[in-house]
Amino acid sequence: MALDAPTRVASATVLCTGAIIGTAQGWHERASTVRTHGTDALLPGTPQRWFGAGFVQRRPGVAAALLDALHHADAESYARTCEALASFDVEQRLADIVTPVLAIAGAQDTPTPPESLQRIATGVKHGRFEVLDGVGHLAPAEAPERVAALIANHTGAPVPPVDVYTAGMAVRRDVLGDAHVDRAVASTTDLTADFQRMITEYAWGTIWTRPGLDRRSRSLITLTALIARGHHEEFAMHLRAARRNGLTNDEIKELIMQSAVYCGVPDANTAFRIAADVLADYDGGAQG
Repeated sequence: MALDAPTRVASATVLCTGAIIGTAQGWHERASTVRTHGTDALLPGTPQRWFGAGFVQRRPGVAAALLDALHHADAESYARTCEALASFDVEQRLADIVTPVLAIAGAQDTPTPPESLQRIATGVKHGRFEVLDGVGHLAPAEAPERVAALIANHTGAPVPPVDVYTAGMAVRRDVLGDAHVDRAVASTTDLTADFQRMITEYAWGTIWTRPGLDRRSRSLITLTALIARGHHEEFAMHLRAARRNGLTNDEIKELIMQSAVYCGVPDANTAFRIAADVLADYDGGAQG
């Protein structure tokens, strides 16, 4: 559109794509596979191609819906799309695009990595490049609020007011898991309802949604603070959250080791005891 009908496009945002994607041979092979075996043949490797680390565990419902859409996609239509992509290459025409372009990349995108979007942003007349940490190939599904804010800023549209409670609940579910949040909600009483709303709005909707730190960093900070203050029940809960946010057991070990120096050896000793139980349980599959 920006090349062939520039007067029809006031601004453009491209997400997780490229001026050329993959190779012609690769697309023709995929088209052949789908015609022979259907789109189900693509499903085993698709979560790794589509999503950033931990997304399937954080948002299983969203991931399942997207994978189900692939399962039900018409095989011939999918194959013809592959063939169209096999011959698509506008890298040499980027300089002809005069429409302002925002190119958004997922830092963990494998099919169209950040450098693919950066080539677009630097190739057009007026380009801007943004990378979303922790995001794979489907940025609108993985980081809808961040994508919407970037598009609104790029187009000059007013950013809609944020419902802090709704945003906080979404992050709370992402980080702690639906099962944990559902239990907390189910156990809410008249006595605790205002408190539950406060922590959802204040901690999750106001702090955890801020763009200045990624969730891995926030988990590291939170675990250290909980060790220092001796909040053992919250520490156990946030150990699971840290794993969901992408921290490894080795990284958690190093965090506790360092806390021994700055918080105290007895605190670290207790943290290791709790972590040994929680992480064994998590790695055993009880991640709710």
